[in-house]
Amino acid sequence: MMPCVEEIVCCPGLTGFFFDDQRAIKAGASADGFLYRGDPITPGFSAIRQAGECISILLRLSDGRWASGDCCTIQYPGAGGRDGVFRAETHLPLIEELVAPLLRGRAVDTFRPTAELLDNLRHEDRPLHSAIRYGASQAWLDAVARATHQLPCQVLAQEYDLQL
Repeated sequence: MMPCVEEIVCCPGLTGFFFDDQRAIKAGASADGFLYRGDPITPGFSAIRQAGECISILLRLSDGRWASGDCCTIQYPGAGGRDGVFRAETHLPLIEELVAPLLRGRAVDTFRPTAELLDNLRHEDRPLHSAIRYGASQAWLDAVARATHQLPCQVLAQEYDLQL
């Protein structure tokens, strides 16, 4: 019998890199050591350079093992059509409201169908932030790999008919 997800724990944190307001930098913000002088231009920024934020999603499986995935994003959020700044305090409630109920109690047997469900979750008629979709599917892939005693790359190769 395959394990199922019994508990979901979300842990906000900081990434190993920062978020930069690319528009403000391209508009001439002057570097001041590690930081930039001036006000941000892109919505969602509190400074031109700010600490990157993340949320780790931890899944406790019914067999006692844990799986994890990290909701994180890129250096230049909001630029070139990318999703905006990822703020843990804004997105944590969405994970708890939309992602957790989808995963809680679900048998951890295959990756692809659940990944597609996660990718199609919507809030206010828009897809969830790409960081949430990335972290949730990463946690699910880790769970499936652990439950099936495979590497994540083996799970993906099997379900997408790829060669390793």
